[in-house]
Amino acid sequence: MGLNDINAHVPQIRPHYQRRDRALFFMVSRRPILELSCEDVPLYESIDGRKTVGELEEMHPGSCDRLLRWRDASIIELIPPVIPPAYPHLVVIEPHMDDAVLSAGGRLLLLKGRWRITILSVVKWTNFTSYLSLKRNFLDVREITELRLRESALMARLLGAEHRCLDWTDAPLRFWPAERWSLATIEKFNEVPQAFMKLFPDPKEVLLLGEQLMQEVSILAPDELWIPMGLSDHVDHRTTRSACLLMLAKASSRFSGVPVAMYEDVPYSDLQGHVTQLRSALASTGTRLVRATEDITDVFEEKLRLVSLYASQFKLSFMEPILREIAEREGGGAGKLAEAYYRFQGRGSLPFESQLSRDWAGLALLQKGMRALLAKKAEWRRLTLMALPSTHLVRWGVNRWSLLFAFPNADLHFYVSDNMAWETDEGGNERLRLDFVQGRWRGWIATMWREFFHFHTPTIVLWQGAYGSGLQGKHRKFINALAKLINGLIKLVLPFRHVLIAKTLADFCGVLNEQLEEEQGHSE
Repeated sequence: MGLNDINAHVPQIRPHYQRRDRALFFMVSRRPILELSCEDVPLYESIDGRKTVGELEEMHPGSCDRLLRWRDASIIELIPPVIPPAYPHLVVIEPHMDDAVLSAGGRLLLLKGRWRITILSVVKWTNFTSYLSLKRNFLDVREITELRLRESALMARLLGAEHRCLDWTDAPLRFWPAERWSLATIEKFNEVPQAFMKLFPDPKEVLLLGEQLMQEVSILAPDELWIPMGLSDHVDHRTTRSACLLMLAKASSRFSGVPVAMYEDVPYSDLQGHVTQLRSALASTGTRLVRATEDITDVFEEKLRLVSLYASQFKLSFMEPILREIAEREGGGAGKLAEAYYRFQGRGSLPFESQLSRDWAGLALLQKGMRALLAKKAEWRRLTLMALPSTHLVRWGVNRWSLLFAFPNADLHFYVSDNMAWETDEGGNERLRLDFVQGRWRGWIATMWREFFHFHTPTIVLWQGAYGSGLQGKHRKFINALAKLINGLIKLVLPFRHVLIAKTLADFCGVLNEQLEEEQGHSE
């Protein structure tokens, strides 16, 4: 980009920088990134996101050179004069404010100036930044949310697009409210991040989000719609995906003429087993996904620039190799880079959430055992649950009521590893006894020995390796074999009873609620 090319561009300071006197600081860092000269300060103060480079040059002769240096240093962006047409109109739904650019940024850049583009984020309120992994006490939800919104607004301006946002709260804050976060919570987040994010979606949240998306998308009236596949175990991605599918199923006539495409959530798009499962599950209900790729070689560097705007979340030096590897794989070699997507053919109903999970093989076995358990739900007088140290009890308050409702005549005995006490602060009740197991495996051996003599007591065991899907690739066979061995040992140690094994309480209750819903549907 030369001096003669940028006169009509509008400089805008990246939202992460704060100026104190003549020093620039990145977010809450105490180490200055750049020291402005006395001549730089008036120019820097004049950058307001409205004045063009040409106007600033008139005010501060010689400013073009400095603006280009600041752009090269990723301190400012130079926004091109893009005027998008009124139509055709593309709407892209993303779970978080960065997912669309990470997953489909190249394809969006190819449409810049040719289509009207609206990026609709689901999650607004958040306390997540890269400082969490550094265990820094930077948790102000309002400040961080405002920063994320400014990142997305700047991204949209560079793309010639509009950014809109629903009013949803990030998963870690839905599970653990903002007022309860502290340095101790940050420690827990880094120890067990899956306890804050890797959950089975709540069907009530899927229904509510589906209704909100239908209202918003109907107003936007897109000519084309892109939605996430919901790859990985992140509950926000899964909930957004399922809410989009529910919206399309419920309003099939309203969106019948709108082409729909799914994008692979990056950086989770290497989970090809999950992609295969999703395509199979949707095909079973009448929706065929047709895979395609688009060459983004010419805009890949520009995509990286857009991705780098989300500097509150990650460093580009970390994300670039991942994006390049995925793009090279999709490009098929010879220096070609591409992004994958899937076109909808047909519009079916929404499958059960368990069928859309990458753990479907394990959940299918759980589902089979669940049917046998529920066949006698009114007969059970005692039910035991053992939460081994590797699992978590997210949504304890909601899920325990699901169990109490499903087994109305049973007393529930929960044995929980003592490292999960912080997740069960609401405790038990008159029908639910909660015991914390200490001493790690010694404590669990003693617990299982006590339970050994409670024959004909349905027992639920929660442990992270339940489905053998913890690792991919060359380790998968080993993990599957190990999971089968441990599952077999658990059933051997707990004889003469129904034994059901799941990764988490959320998984178990998710499948439980699906089976209860299916029973109710059959009875109506």
